[in-house]
Amino acid sequence: MRFTAQRHALVIIGALALVLAGAIPAAADCASELNASQQSLERTRAGVAATAASSDAQKCAAQRRLYAALVKVREVFTRCDTGAQKEKNFAQLTATIDAFKGKMPPGCRP
Repeated sequence: MRFTAQRHALVIIGALALVLAGAIPAAADCASELNASQQSLERTRAGVAATAASSDAQKCAAQRRLYAALVKVREVFTRCDTGAQKEKNFAQLTATIDAFKGKMPPGCRP
């Protein structure tokens, strides 16, 4: 699960980096929100990695935080991505979030 969670988070971090670098157009007032979302995603991804040897309850809590961060990133992207690929980017984010959620243990789903 740890590797999968990190891979999903890295995909979204990569997309955020593209937006912040200007490769994907974003609304001008979104830069700070995108940056905050990226930092939150990186923190929660690190939190999942840090719980690798922890109890199931601690792993679950970390996974739920990462899931919430992924959903927040999607919300920010929905408002801030102004590029021609907006719908495609949204679909990719949704698929990544759904895949992550699907791999969470049944008793740990958000």
